[in-house]
Amino acid sequence: MDSLTTFVAELSGVTPVFLDGVSDLITSRYDTNPGNVKAAVYLRQKLQSYGLSAQQQDFASVGNNVYATQTGVERPGGYYVICAHYDNMPSTGPAPGADDNASGTAGVIEAARVFSGYRTATSIRYALWDREEQGLLGSKYYANLAATLPETLLGVINLDMIAWHTNPDMKMDVHTSTAGNSTWLADTVLSVNTTYGIGLAPTVKNPGSSSSDHFPFWTRGFAAVMLIEDMTSNFNRNYHTAKDRLDSLNRPYFHKMAKLGIGTLAVLAGIRTTSATQPQERIPGGFALHQNFPNPFNPSTSISYDLKSESRVRLTVFNMLGQEIATLVDDRLPAGAYKVAWHPSVSSGVYFYRLEAAPTSNPASIFLDTKKMVFTR
Repeated sequence: MDSLTTFVAELSGVTPVFLDGVSDLITSRYDTNPGNVKAAVYLRQKLQSYGLSAQQQDFASVGNNVYATQTGVERPGGYYVICAHYDNMPSTGPAPGADDNASGTAGVIEAARVFSGYRTATSIRYALWDREEQGLLGSKYYANLAATLPETLLGVINLDMIAWHTNPDMKMDVHTSTAGNSTWLADTVLSVNTTYGIGLAPTVKNPGSSSSDHFPFWTRGFAAVMLIEDMTSNFNRNYHTAKDRLDSLNRPYFHKMAKLGIGTLAVLAGIRTTSATQPQERIPGGFALHQNFPNPFNPSTSISYDLKSESRVRLTVFNMLGQEIATLVDDRLPAGAYKVAWHPSVSSGVYFYRLEAAPTSNPASIFLDTKKMVFTR
């Protein structure tokens, strides 16, 4: 299962999640449902698992935005936001919200997973908004606050419903406006789609919709765009119903939409050098999983591993009961020496991490190794 699908499965109640080490299921993310709080914990833990310092921003007594910042190496005071709302509908009964908006939320998490291993010129803020369904309350709160801060908000990429499509035309919408440099942001999205052969068919909407989380940034004069599936001729018939499930999504379309958002962010933020998800220059002579350092550790540790050849890699963390609590790597990687950070949100204790590497040249020849580590608070 690819990482985007995994994230949607976990957010929409298909797959159990581990919240502070305890198995649970998120069956609804409606703002007054207990699942909404579970989702916020899940998102914070996910961002922390990539070595990012995640924060929960409380507002309006019951709202909880979740975000993490990756500091740029050349312009740390300027930042781009990639965002999505994680709350959903309907208000009663099961509310999987796979397309609306676990899909956009998964795109933001995937961006954090990928870019946390790189240095970028500007800073990036990975933001998940709460209470969008009640009137864009989470993003409105943040946009109003951002207008008062000394940081420079350079632009916003909002991902909202990016996984429903029932025909082969690959149409999607880019919503923009005259606020700030929003039209330039939209042009960048179009350029990325063409330059990197993503294969979508974008339509620019200007002025765009006021019904999603980019809009509060427009009202504050910030540059922002929304990437969304074709809402004109291919509207999601499961919108705001219990039928908005993972099995109704178009995964190839979903992947293209996520690539477009993440690729645009890569161009805007300026990828520089790698530190975690790409290999160092040397090519190892074999497969190996190394002892984490430091160990014991608090608040984070680094795990290194070697790949002799290109492989499908999974690096996971388990508790003493054998329950998987974090996926640090789930990707196809070239040969090289790697290092990944883990910043857990779990209780003190003994944990195990396992590397599974299946060489693409011989998938049946799987390398497996497990090591123990100790987390202290």
